[in-house]
Amino acid sequence: MDKRAKITILVGIGVFLLGIIGMVIGAVGVGGIEKSTQFTLEDVTNGTIEIADKDGLGDVGVTFWAKGTYVDDDDNGIWDVCESVVITVTENPDVSEVWAEGASTMNGDFYSEVKFDYDRAGTSSCDSDMGNRNYDRKGYAKIGRACYGCLEGTFSFESNTNVSVTYDDKLGEEVGEDIGLILIGFLGGSGALCCGVVITAIGIILIFTLKDDAPVMMSVGSDGSYVMNTTPQGAVGVGISQNISQVTSSSVVTEQMTKAEPYQFPSTDQAEEPTSATPESETKVEPFEFKPE
Repeated sequence: MDKRAKITILVGIGVFLLGIIGMVIGAVGVGGIEKSTQFTLEDVTNGTIEIADKDGLGDVGVTFWAKGTYVDDDDNGIWDVCESVVITVTENPDVSEVWAEGASTMNGDFYSEVKFDYDRAGTSSCDSDMGNRNYDRKGYAKIGRACYGCLEGTFSFESNTNVSVTYDDKLGEEVGEDIGLILIGFLGGSGALCCGVVITAIGIILIFTLKDDAPVMMSVGSDGSYVMNTTPQGAVGVGISQNISQVTSSSVVTEQMTKAEPYQFPSTDQAEEPTSATPESETKVEPFEFKPE
């Protein structure tokens, strides 16, 4: 298998595993939301909650729920479930109005509220209005709140019947963290799973399209020269594709074969004298003798 294909497949598998881890994180977030939305106190007639107030500006407070539905059988304009429950606050911390307007008036005490501002007039009440209903918790009806704007300290209450309570600030923080885990887990995990599958598929394709590098061999040609054997025509490897017809056998290059013999220049002592030019007698001109008649 080509190294490039192998590395690509391993990377794809690694990304795919990261996707699985992301999906697990998302599942943990879903389970966390179910746990975070549970009641702080459930089906009690009295209880105590420690208010943290981490920012020092006062908390939103706590919410009271009672089993039942929103009906007004006596037609007095108030939900019957609210009339049947009486909440008494026995201890509460100091309150702050840095952001909680009117908190000092309530002074941490219980007040009726089903759906805030249901009439677009800022009203908090148990009025039997069709718009003033809350179905956030199946089988339970929201009846009111307490400890609005409370600073750090202890909050305690008593009730004439069983109620359940949620600490709203803590619930909001935990739900926010769980939603973050869900987004990171499911969105990031699903993306990593898809990328892992694609990268792995590319690696598998490379297995069939790439070849391993061919070994390089040195050979001795018929004329005594050294040549490099190359890969066959069209193959992927090291070297240049060509046919070397003069290669007769593979050989190992030794030191003796590559040793150069010293060159000797011819001696000048035995050089022959150059032949003389044409003899002087051969070139001598005879005088011309004139004979009278």
